[in-house]
Amino acid sequence: MENACKENCKVSVILPSLNVAEYIEECIESALNQTLGAKEIICVDAGSTDGTWEILSSYAKNPQYKDQMILIHSNIKSYGYQVNIGIQKASGEYIAILETDDYVVDDMYEYLYQLGVSCDADYVKADYDAFITSPSNKKKFEAALLFKNEKEKYNRVINPSHDAYLYTNDCNIWKGIYKRSFLVEHDIFLNESKGAAFQDIGFMLQVLSCAKRAVYSDKSFYRYRMDREQSSIYSIHRLQYSYQEFARLLEEEDIKKKLIYIDGIFQRMTHIFFDELIKSLRVVEYDADSELIKPYYLWFKKQLTDAINQKSLSIDLYQFYPELPLLLSDIYEFSSKIKEEDRILAQKRKELIDTIGEKSVILFGLGAYGTSAMEFLYDHNIKILAACDNNKTLWHTERDGFLVYAPTECVKKFPGHIYIIANKRYGKEIERQLLDLGIRESNIFLYPADIL
Repeated sequence: MENACKENCKVSVILPSLNVAEYIEECIESALNQTLGAKEIICVDAGSTDGTWEILSSYAKNPQYKDQMILIHSNIKSYGYQVNIGIQKASGEYIAILETDDYVVDDMYEYLYQLGVSCDADYVKADYDAFITSPSNKKKFEAALLFKNEKEKYNRVINPSHDAYLYTNDCNIWKGIYKRSFLVEHDIFLNESKGAAFQDIGFMLQVLSCAKRAVYSDKSFYRYRMDREQSSIYSIHRLQYSYQEFARLLEEEDIKKKLIYIDGIFQRMTHIFFDELIKSLRVVEYDADSELIKPYYLWFKKQLTDAINQKSLSIDLYQFYPELPLLLSDIYEFSSKIKEEDRILAQKRKELIDTIGEKSVILFGLGAYGTSAMEFLYDHNIKILAACDNNKTLWHTERDGFLVYAPTECVKKFPGHIYIIANKRYGKEIERQLLDLGIRESNIFLYPADIL
């Protein structure tokens, strides 16, 4: 079912799907209902068996949508392959990738397209909101901001090719649009490895390396689902998938020659290596000799030690990652260290639950740690009576059924309750704040969290 109206297409939205019938209607409707008129929706399905293809087909047959939609059936179950087919088929000036268990706000592509054209940008990105769905079917959103401490980078043209912060932190390909001519000129495509496994790493690092004009908006348009069990972020093969992406970048000559900022590549690789190795060690119960760990650990170790010893980097990776020497010298000691830290964390959490008992609590902090604390407390049937935060924009709002207060107002209303502080950076300062406001020390607890 080919789109008959390809002329003047502004944005081609690529939807790679595989067995997402539960979410596909919300996703496809968010794409079709975009305020941008001159668009095409390219649906590439990798052989869904749960009714996803039939749902997409019903939309494509609808006279209201049939001129906007292209349906493609793929025999290869590879997210990278699906997206690459979409890029090759696309006729839009810009290309967007919309993962089919997510959805987007109605004016996302119009806003980003206009910004991209006005700035002649190679790509344009915006912030996004991650969300989970509660048992009561309410969505709980958490804003994900790229430039928390460098807000001057928003809403202006920047050259991303040597920006170390972006190499480490700009990870998501679906929150923006990319000029098609830019991708084709630099031969930027995704790795066609099996499954839906981290292929965005290699794609985005190539984009950063080749782009000269990028714009980041501080608006939030994309809604990223965090609670789908089949998602690749929960895969036991995550270290292997990370290896596949970086091996392609560093070993394929046609790609390697694009990577003009090698410091950024290695900084990103080190960040990923730490992250995925620790998560994988937990999966295999800290067995460093596991086949899910050892071959990929040895590859990463060789790449990093060679780069450091040959002085091919202008940055000191040891300074950025103080635990890197231990990781590279003794994987067994590193694994034991992680195991012990996890044991202590579990013990602290148990002590917290035992102390709270059947009491209700006040949650102080609604950032990433706050979300983690909220889920942890709910999992243990602890009632959150109210919340407080030093962020004034949250005061007198409702969060998942409870109100958010200013700290001074909260302690007056709930002076004798238990306060759980969920803030990684300022936990001790908040503890002092509560003590100064009159809360007893025995009623204040720091939430023990491990968010990687």
